[in-house]
Amino acid sequence: MPAIQLRELKKEDMPAFLAAIQSSQSLHTPWVKAPLTPDEFDEFFQRFQQPNQKSFLVCDMFGAIAGVFNVSEIVRGAFQNAYLGFYVINDFSEKGYMSAGLKLLLKKVFLELELHRLEANIQPQNKNSINLVKRNGFRYEGYSPRYLKINGEWRGHEHWAMTLEDYIRDDEATLMKDHINIVPYRAEWPTLADSEIALLKSILPARKIIDIQHVGSTAIPGMPAKPIIDIQIAVDSLEDVKSIAIAELEKLDYVYWDKNPDSTRLFFAKGMPPYGEKRTHHVHIVEPASHHWRDKIAFRDYLRTHPNTAKEYENLKIQLAKEHQYDREKYTDAKKEFITKILRLARENK
Repeated sequence: MPAIQLRELKKEDMPAFLAAIQSSQSLHTPWVKAPLTPDEFDEFFQRFQQPNQKSFLVCDMFGAIAGVFNVSEIVRGAFQNAYLGFYVINDFSEKGYMSAGLKLLLKKVFLELELHRLEANIQPQNKNSINLVKRNGFRYEGYSPRYLKINGEWRGHEHWAMTLEDYIRDDEATLMKDHINIVPYRAEWPTLADSEIALLKSILPARKIIDIQHVGSTAIPGMPAKPIIDIQIAVDSLEDVKSIAIAELEKLDYVYWDKNPDSTRLFFAKGMPPYGEKRTHHVHIVEPASHHWRDKIAFRDYLRTHPNTAKEYENLKIQLAKEHQYDREKYTDAKKEFITKILRLARENK
């Protein structure tokens, strides 16, 4: 990342600001309309002196303007949100200045201004801007045709947003709160799973669902487990279901793992900090030919019918939970060898 500073726009920035914008018209057209004349700058500057508007300059180590971030229409009260606009200066394009500046801006927006939500509306053809916000943690929320008039023309925009929860989800305090906790088996787990399955069936298109099953340790009678109900859904097409599932499960307070590197599974968590106090449910959406569908069911069924092996797995989980209480990834990785062995036995016992 280049060395930069982020500071508020000042009146005396006008000459350097206008020179930078005038040199960058080939980049800005047709995406944004930035001030080009002293009169336009004055109007722009006065607008961003209002308490609900903020304009910040990204400057290099020598003070040259590398880019601009505008935080506009700040709404307090129950909303605590704002809109984000931005543009890079020609000499600094695609050199990391805007990404470094956006990181500083997000810290200012969420920790200093104490906003809860920031939304960027971007024309879908503006791939560089979309990649910038996507790379820095914004979520895609949809598309609106004829959303904003730019240079006299109404243009459709994609909506990309970030909330405070999105911003802090990887910080140390949040990760510590989302720790591994193995508890004794609870008789209500199957009932809770059945209730959640019925709820999921009511919101997802029935024609797309092939099967839904309760999997994981809470589906094995007598097995101590993390108190999280795992539900696996087989669908006819992951691609067809994705947009529907994300929208509908969010209504049930599930959070979609948009950074999942495994393209054969959609994963959702309910209650995961900082979006909640503790995880209560996981939903895995897969296609029936995937190894996820086969392996989770085979592993569950084998342990249900082999109590000695189930006890061995129980002891392993308790040991690993102590060793990796605050690192879910290491806890999961440490179980892989045992799980692979059980899956091999399951195949041999068919």
